[in-house]
Parts: sequence; C-alpha cells; structure tokens
Amino acid sequence: MIFRISILLAFVLCCSATPGSGDSGDKYVVRIEKGSELYLKGSANVRDFTCTYDQGLLETSVPVTFRKKQDRIIFDQALIRLENEGFGCGGKGIDRDFNNLLQTGTYPYIDMNLKEVISGTGGMYATVSITIAEVLKTYNIPVQLHTGEGLRCSGVLPLDIRDFGLQPPKKMFGLIVVDENINIYFDLSLKIAK
Repeated sequence: MIFRISILLAFVLCCSATPGSGDSGDKYVVRIEKGSELYLKGSANVRDFTCTYDQGLLETSVPVTFRKKQDRIIFDQALIRLENEGFGCGGKGIDRDFNNLLQTGTYPYIDMNLKEVISGTGGMYATVSITIAEVLKTYNIPVQLHTGEGLRCSGVLPLDIRDFGLQPPKKMFGLIVVDENINIYFDLSLKIAK
C-alpha cells in the first residue's frame, strides 16, 4: 500500500532535481533501485507491529509526465497500483489480519496518484491521492531529497485507517485492539532517465 506512495514521492523529488522548464510536459522514467525500503508501523494495546513491503516489488520503473509551474511540479500521469499482498508483517496470522483489514479479497490493490510537488521555504511536499477499498483521500506529504551516492527520497506519511472506512481489527473478544493510526515510512534509492 505504501510502496506506491514512495514511488510517487520519488517522482516528485526526482522531477524537482531535474533541470528543464517542463512547461510542455516532460516525460521521465523513474526506477526504484535495490536498497530501497517501504514499511508501515502500527500499534495495538499489546505490542507494536511493522509490515514491510517486498523489496523485489519495489524495484520497478514508472513513466511520469509533468510540467513545472513556478515552485510547483504538476503531474499529468503518475498513477501507480500497489499490491496489498506485497506486505509482510512477520507471520501468517498478522499478514491475514492485515489483508482482512484492507479487504484484499475484494480490493486487492491500492491506487496512488501523484498530483503535484511543491517546494518552498518550509520544505518540499508531495500531494498524493490514495484509493483504498474504493475510498479516495488526498494528502500533503513532507518529503526529503538526499543527494550524494545517487538520489534518495525519504519521508513519513501518517494515516488514519478509519478515513478509508476501515475498522481496526479486534482480537481475543476485544482484549487486543489495533490503533487506527499507522505511519508509512519510505526511503527510496532512485534513478531517473528522460
């Protein structure tokens, strides 16, 4: 679920670091390289949990079209689809609970659409629309761009699963309750080509 968010953020960062006016809609291909990470963290009244996205599914290329307008990068085509079953939470039981929460049997994917990236004195933000279980929400995500040995994009997106009409699971007759707030962490190594 969060993987696609990271890809979108990567686009944003990459485009921001790429020269050119982009007025006519520049086309780029962004590749997420080995060493990239995407995971989410949540908590329950018993213990915390982490669900990590399969790194092999992260390594992909995505075509992106955008145009630059002052301090904004506006994306025309940056839709990405994420497989819910790409997350591993550390065991069959919790993986099953995670997929039940996302209603994977009915809605096996999470769609992400990168709308724009804004760069200003307060930092860099990506506007991303996320669809989970046919519910669409839009978020402004703070992102960081790191250069040095390649290009890296990182950040954290806090989500309330109730925003998508999902109910936190309860186990053991309500003795174990999962918190509705989760954080999605991403640290992506990117390669950009025109």
